[in-house]
Amino acid sequence: MPIKPKIPVLIVTGFLGSGKTTFINNLLLQNKETIFGLIENEFGDVSIDAKLILNYKPEQIIELNNGCICCTIFNEFSLALQELVKKNNQLEQLIIETTGIADPGPIIEPFFQDADLNRLFELSGTICLIDAVNFQEQIGGFEQQKQILFSDLILINKAKEVSEKKLLNIWKKVAALNPTATIEDTNFARNEAAQLHSLQPQLQDDFIRKIRKPLYSEPEASKFHSFTVRFGGLLNESRFRGWFSYFASFHQRNIYRIKGIVHFKENPLFGIVQAVGGSASITEGSVINPFEPLENILVFIGKEVSKFEVEKEIQQFLLEEN
Repeated sequence: MPIKPKIPVLIVTGFLGSGKTTFINNLLLQNKETIFGLIENEFGDVSIDAKLILNYKPEQIIELNNGCICCTIFNEFSLALQELVKKNNQLEQLIIETTGIADPGPIIEPFFQDADLNRLFELSGTICLIDAVNFQEQIGGFEQQKQILFSDLILINKAKEVSEKKLLNIWKKVAALNPTATIEDTNFARNEAAQLHSLQPQLQDDFIRKIRKPLYSEPEASKFHSFTVRFGGLLNESRFRGWFSYFASFHQRNIYRIKGIVHFKENPLFGIVQAVGGSASITEGSVINPFEPLENILVFIGKEVSKFEVEKEIQQFLLEEN
């Protein structure tokens, strides 16, 4: 019996009124042949247009309008998703819309931590929508900044409604908070490139392209800052997985996001490294290009974190490795 492929999960986050629901409706229009499951968690009366969902059934939408997903008990969230799959065995894509006041970290973590969710789902990425008009008033909030920190694709919506100078300033602040994310302008929450079938490879390619360049950081712009650690050599995969899982958990209070690429012995594919809120994940990437330098690269985003101390811990691991 063939193994059923994992269901891709797209998390859509962003500020209140930034256009998340409109973005999802546009995405449904672009992918009419896909059978969706939706989790709505936004406060307000604007909802997903059910008419756009192919073979729509009421049980395919879980509405959490009375509270925030990240406040929901971990096991309940996992069981609700498993029940959704059980009732809809033809499900091809899951979209989670978070409330505009939510920290998306606890929503992402279960897909790394929970063995049952990991068996059923594969996280495609997190998309954050930003309201360009009200950006200055909203960016000061801790949750809003973490929405940017944890995202893979950031869409600056309502771009035509602000001046070029203000738009450039938004770009700079967003890039300083999350230097590895793909950032794009948009209007009416449209993004023609965000096709579901190509989203994960697109984000992976963009991330790898950006991570191989020196990363711009502006620590004085906010309480968060980022830095990159690079080191050579082929790693023992099982040892690195164990060490990285411990490292991410130990530093979860001050390192909010880790992304990177690593190379393992006897593995032709490089590893995609991620950590969110102490939960770590390493998945297989593309085939290693023999004409590119063999370099392991890790990007850290956090608060009150010492690059020197992180480098020292990595060097200690490498000494033990050798």
